[in-house]
This record gives sequence, C-alpha cells and structure tokens, in this order.
Amino acid sequence: MSKDYTIGIYIRLSMADEDTGYGNKAESDSIGNQRMLINRYLDNHPVLSKYPRLEFADDGYTGTNFHRPHFTEMMEKVKRGEINLICVKDFSRFSRDYIETGNYLECTFPFMGVRFISINDGYDSDDYKGTTGGLEVVMRSIIYAAYSKDLSVKTTTAKIQMMKQGKYVGGYAPYGYILHPTIRNKLMLDPEAAEIVRRVFDEALLGSNTSEIALGLNEDNIPTPGQYFRSKHPDKKKFSRMSEKISWTASMVYKILTSYVYTGATVGHKRKSGGVGSKKSIAQDQEDWIIVEGMHEAIVSKEEFELAQSVIRGGEKKPERKQKLYPLKGLVCCGNCKRAMTRRKLKNGSVYYQCHHSTHDRDTECPVGEKYSEITLEAAAYNAIGQFLMLAEKQAVQNREVGNLRKTAIKECADNIRNLQTQSEQLKGVKLRLYEKYTSGSITRDEYLKQKTATDAKIAENEEAIRRGHERMQELDSEHSCSDERLDAVCSEYRKSEALTYELAHAFISAMYIHDQDNIEIVWKFGDIFDEAEISKVVP
Repeated sequence: MSKDYTIGIYIRLSMADEDTGYGNKAESDSIGNQRMLINRYLDNHPVLSKYPRLEFADDGYTGTNFHRPHFTEMMEKVKRGEINLICVKDFSRFSRDYIETGNYLECTFPFMGVRFISINDGYDSDDYKGTTGGLEVVMRSIIYAAYSKDLSVKTTTAKIQMMKQGKYVGGYAPYGYILHPTIRNKLMLDPEAAEIVRRVFDEALLGSNTSEIALGLNEDNIPTPGQYFRSKHPDKKKFSRMSEKISWTASMVYKILTSYVYTGATVGHKRKSGGVGSKKSIAQDQEDWIIVEGMHEAIVSKEEFELAQSVIRGGEKKPERKQKLYPLKGLVCCGNCKRAMTRRKLKNGSVYYQCHHSTHDRDTECPVGEKYSEITLEAAAYNAIGQFLMLAEKQAVQNREVGNLRKTAIKECADNIRNLQTQSEQLKGVKLRLYEKYTSGSITRDEYLKQKTATDAKIAENEEAIRRGHERMQELDSEHSCSDERLDAVCSEYRKSEALTYELAHAFISAMYIHDQDNIEIVWKFGDIFDEAEISKVVP
C-alpha cells in the first residue's frame, strides 16, 4: 500500500549566491529557478505528482546555520505531522553545515517518518532504507561548506577589484545620483536630488552651520533623502519604516557635507565583512578606503568640498581643552521626544536648556522656543535628592528586616531546581536506553514512541518547573536590585552635600524629563529600592 505525502518544497538563496559575479551559477540558484526545477521534478514523478505541496523560501539567508524563518516554519509543520516529505534542489540549498545535515538525514528525519529528496544530488532517502547513506551525504556537505567559505573570499576579492577600477558596487545609488541605466556599476546625476545637495554645500560655504541648514530645508518642505528614495522606489523595503513627516536633522546635513562621492570620485571599502554567515560589518580606517577620482559627474569641486569641511568643523579642536562637568550634564531630556536637551549660555551669563529637536522642526509636539533655566532645574534636582535620601534611610531599615527571609527563599528555590535538574538528567538516560532497546529490536516502534512520549512529558514538566523556579529566583533577586551596602555607601558619601555637584547628581539621577515649566519627571538610579516610586515627579 502506497503512502500518502504532503510535500514541503524548500528554497534558499543567500546574498553571497547573488553577488558571486558568475552568471550561470547565480541564475541557476535563483528563487525562481529552484522553484521551477523542483516543481518540474515533482510533476514528472510517477507517484509524487498527485500530492499537495507547500513552499518555504528563505531569500537572503546564509546556509551556514539554521537561523532562517521559513526553514523554522517548515520544521514546525514537520513536528506536527503536517509535512512528511521535503524536496530541495541540492544539499547546499538545505544547509552548508555538514554535521547538522548528516544529523537530519540519519536521525531526525527517519524517526519522524520524513522522506528527503535532493534532486541534483540524486538522493532519495527511500533508496537508503535499512542502509547508511549518510557518509556520502556528509562528504558532499563538507565540500559545500568549504565552497561557502571560498565563495565568500572570492566575492570580496571580486568586489575590491571592481572598487579599484572605480566601479560603484553599492546596491543603491547615494542621494544625488542614480545607477546608470546602460553602463553597469556607474553613477549618473539625479538632477532633482543633486540640486538639494548643491544647496546644502552652497549654504555651508556661506557660513551656515548644519543646524541652520536643516532648519531651512524643513521650512521649505524638502523631503529627506530617505523620503525621496521612497517616492522613487515605493516597492523597495529600504526606508519603509521612515515617518512621512519631513524632519531634516543636523546629522543628515553633516553626512552630505562629508561625502566625498559628490566630488565625482567613487569611495569604497569603507567597511569590511564580519566573516562568513555574519550580517555585521566593521568600519575601516580612512587610509584603507579605496578612492578613485573622476568616475562620474561631480556636484561640487574638490576645493568647495575641502572648504565646506573647514566651515562645518570650525577649525581644529584644542586637545588640551578640559571638559567642564556641570552638574546636570547629559541628564536633562525632553519629555516628548526623550532626546537630551541642549545647554546654551546667553551673553548676560544666564544658562538655559532647550529641546534640540524643536530647533530644527517647528512643526513638532516638542516645546518649540521654550527655555528652561539651569538654576531652576538644579534647585529641583537638589531638593528631590534630599527627599530621596530621607526615603532611602527609612527603606534601608525595612530592607534589612526582609533580607534574611529573601535569602532563605532563594536558597530553597535553588535546591529545588538542582533536584529537578538531576531528575531530568536521569530521564534523559531513560530515553537513551529506550532508543537502544528500539534499535536492538527489544521493543516495537509503537512501544518506543509511547514510552518516549511519556518520558518527554515528564522532562517537559520538569523543565517548566525549573523555568518557574528561575523566574521566582529572579523575582526575589530583583526585588531589591540595589543592595543595602551599595545604597548606604552612596548615601553616606553624599548625605552632607551642601550644593548640587556633577558627582552628586549622577550618583542618584538617571534622567530628568522636562514636560513643561511645572512638570519635571526624575528617574532615579536607585528607584527600584522603593515599593511604589521608581519615578517621582517634582515641581520646582
């Protein structure tokens, strides 16, 4: 009697596969070609053509590990018995990890009753029933793993060679340019965006700083580079989460003014890969960049670019200059946008704080034009710290009373967890012996599965109890995250302070959120020592 199947088609394509530069290989491994090859194979199969199919495709994921969303989804369906046949183009699409591939083929799939077919490798697990076909598969996967590492090196080498030739190898053109429609790896001027880039440089050369330039762009409703990209490429994922509200910032302007690409040069190798399978990259020192002059139309001359650098940087900083640590440095934040406020000093000597975001965007919920006196904020902080010290002293007494009870409860939890872990290890030994009995023929498959299920249930029950035990220990341990000794030491050091200092403010305060002149929210570093006050509100 033939077996009924539900077929899982698995397809994978990584970024390295796409960027090899070898046309035939890249084309054959494309998502569309893998899909067509597998479906053609199944359509022509005398038995499998009639069974339903489910497709799982991971586009842009490496094969050196199994952290892939659709692979995980497919395996969940396998565990639930919803899929009992997996079909791939070749082993490298399934995985380049030869050890795990062998484990799946020799252990996981046979015990789950899953048939596995790799078309180009001529592998069908049904052909190996009662025999070992895994050695051939593992050796082939070792070759795939070596190929994956070699492919990464070749891809990087090919890109560096292209950079040295002055070719642009980025996926998207920088703001102000577009990818040339007929010449591969070349940039072409985008007149609309280039006009804005030119405006930014012109204003900088006239003496405007980055904040002033950003404010002017916002007032003229000029879309930011991200918004402009979205308007030209609505089908792309890049910048898809960006707000539709126009909001240029000083950092956006600074990025344009420091991009050497606008002089007509290609600039590459600014970052290097973190390794095979890694999505992280590492910034390169500027002397390691690959710069080739005169590769596309310039928006600014080299002289204008260099002059803009000296204008926005305002000359060399004095290395011997000592930074002044004023009391609330880095603590005062806008209650709306949560950004740190800017500290400014007037000619008359008075000092105030202002939301930096509102200086660039007048159409915002942040307090536009509002100034908050430093003297007032420091007085509020100093008074609040005094109140905090009184509460801390009262709480310290209570902490000592409950400390011993908490330690006892933690020890009981730890003892219980150790007992449960010992039981779980014993149950895992039971599972292993059951497997040995099954493979030796001492018990049937049904008996094995029944006893294995019961053992797994006991292990799961223990694991859940262990998890709850750990959570309880964490709860007990975090009830007073700041120990009495630590808090007592800080309170003792600053109890006799007669004025607010940098050390005093930063010893107790994590942040001060300014909502308005009469509503200041203070977040304490030791807030969790109190039962009801992690955050206190103080009216100066």
